[in-house]
Parts: sequence; structure tokens; C-alpha cells
Amino acid sequence: MKKALIFGAGFAGCTIAHLLKEEGWDCTIIERENVIGGGCRTHFYGGHPFTYGPRPYYGYSEKVYNWIDSFAKMRRFPFSLLSYVEQDQRFYSYPIHEDDIPQMRQKEQINKELKQADNSKQPKDFEEYWINRVGPTLYNMFVNQYSKKMWMIDSNKELDTFNWSAKDRPIDSGSKECYKDSIIGYPVGKAGYNEYFEKTAEGTKLIVGEQVKDVDLKNKSVKLSDGTILQADIIVSSIPLEELCSGAFGDLPYVGRDFLVFVLPCKQIFPGNIRFCHYTQSEPFTRIVEYKKLTYYESDDTLLGLEIPSKRNKLYPYMIKKYLDRAKQYLDSLPQDIYSIGRAGTYKYSTIEQTIVQAFEAYKKITGKEVDGLGQEFYKIGDVSLIKSRK
Repeated sequence: MKKALIFGAGFAGCTIAHLLKEEGWDCTIIERENVIGGGCRTHFYGGHPFTYGPRPYYGYSEKVYNWIDSFAKMRRFPFSLLSYVEQDQRFYSYPIHEDDIPQMRQKEQINKELKQADNSKQPKDFEEYWINRVGPTLYNMFVNQYSKKMWMIDSNKELDTFNWSAKDRPIDSGSKECYKDSIIGYPVGKAGYNEYFEKTAEGTKLIVGEQVKDVDLKNKSVKLSDGTILQADIIVSSIPLEELCSGAFGDLPYVGRDFLVFVLPCKQIFPGNIRFCHYTQSEPFTRIVEYKKLTYYESDDTLLGLEIPSKRNKLYPYMIKKYLDRAKQYLDSLPQDIYSIGRAGTYKYSTIEQTIVQAFEAYKKITGKEVDGLGQEFYKIGDVSLIKSRK
């Protein structure tokens, strides 16, 4: 029986473990936390389910959505969010919407700048990208401070890639829903995605509370903290690339979040289909989430989550070219039969859908098989060329 070592038990690790297990592989998952699920694990406070950061599913593939739904029943819903602009003392829809502009304090200047906007200019950085499209006033209202505090940087000129964020139409029209062409959903069950992780990891050997440190990529083995050495035919890793490769090419920095959750004595705070709110100015926090607007948990009170940018954890890879190039160097260096997938494993700002697709693509490279023809949909979802192996 062929053996696979899988590092990390989030969406990437659990999905590839399930796929290989169904093919008769002996799969061992090693997870540093004492529970599986990674950043999408559901926790509870005051009876309320929540994740550390909102984790709605949004994507484009009915097949990937149905795949998750087959393990954890999903619910679709319309999705809207608001941005609070302190100098205007009001909330506006985000993405920036043309119907809100007449309500803005600097509407005349904004309209003048929109007429002068030149999308044909090739921007050098994130700041130029946005100013070229919406002008400096809207940029300062919605993007400038928010982005700097989100990434914990002094200037948005440090971000020299930008297609991951800004939209083709930065000024929206029509419905005020976000991700209008996307599938938006969240698990129906109170335990959220936990059911997915538990079902997909079932039948594997699961080692929790174990930090992956001593990896021998050449021999496809890992030494555990008690001295045990595990060896396999392949390794599929979803841990940070630089940790997998012992920092051979240098650091890959991340920004993280501190999360504060608290319960308030009212049934609902956010109106209608608003799921969370961004705070775009000098506030120390970036976002407040009302979790029952995702989970549909029934209670006479409500739980809010507040996010403060931090370096305590690794959540968001920096979209800076020198680090993206370094990540590619790591990926290109991986020996045959070593696969690196997931957000941390590819150093990409991946969604749940993109992460699952990367697991499907790794499965295809390992076995030569596809899952339900999903390979035909990959082009819509993400850059699967990231899944590296010489095989």
C-alpha cells in the first residue's frame, strides 16, 4: 500500500487525504493544533459558533460547491457589506457604488476626478492602481488607510501587485450585493465546516498537537518530537513553504490578526443582508463581523467579532513581487513527489474554493485521475500551475 504524509489538517490537507484514501493510500495527517480545521475551524463562545475571521464560501464552480455540500450541507445567501467612512460620519456600500456618490461630502470633487480617471495608465503599485481608476478622494475614503492598516505597511506603494484586490469596475452599479457573479454560502449545521473536516479525515491516521519541523524532503520523511521517523512515498504539505524547506531561500512574511469576540444583548445588529462592516480610517481594527448573519444561529443575543491587524499568526501572504518570486523559488525547488498546496503552501491569497481545487489538482498529478471532471473548471478558479512536482 502506498503511503502519503500530509502536513496540515485544513481544507487542503483534509481534502487531499480523503481523495488519496479513496484510492487505497495509507494517509497520515500531521497537524500542529490539537483540533483539525485550520483557520476555518468552528469555535464557540456563549453558545454562538464562530471562526477566527469570517469564512463564507465564495466561488464560481457549482461542482466545487456541491463537493463541499456533500460533506457539510451548505446554505446560499445574498451578501452585502458596508464601509464606515469617519470623515463623512456614515456607512457606504462596498464595492464603491455609484448611487452612494451623491450622498458623499466631497461629491463634486469625486465626480470631477472620476471624469479625469485614466484606466489606460500602467500602474507601478497598488496606490497608483486605485488612484488611476477612482481618483485620490475615493481612494483616501475607502482604500488608503484601510489597506495600510490591513497589511501593516507605511505606504501602499510597497504593494507592487494589485490584480488580487481591485475590480474591473471599481465603481459598481445596479444591485449593492458583493461578488454578484459568485456562489456565496456557509454550512447549515451549527458546527460549520467542522463536519467537512471530520468526514474527510475519517479513516486516516491523524497526529494532532505536533509541529512539523524536521523534514527530510529527499527521503520523504519527517521526525516527530518523540523521535519517531515517518516515511512515505509522497509528501503533500499545506504548511508555510519556508517551514517545509527550512528557510532555504529566506523568509516569506505574513500579516495576521488578533480576534476579539463579544456578545451583545440584542437579536441582530447589522441590517438586512449586511454580513460585516469595514472600517476604513484610523480605527485600530479593520472589520467587525456579525457571525449569526453567516451561521444563521438562533439566539436572543448576537456575537460580534472584531479584527485587529497583528504579526501573531500567519494569515495573509504579502502581495509583493519579491516575496511572490521567492515563493516560486521555493516551489520550483521541491523534489519529485513533494507537493505544496493551500494558502500557506503556495503563498497565495487563496479562497476555500481555490484551496480545494489545488487539492484536486495535486490528486490528478499523483494518480492521473480527475474528480468529476473538475479539471475543466480550473481555469475559472485559480492558478493551478502552482502545484509543483517533477512527476
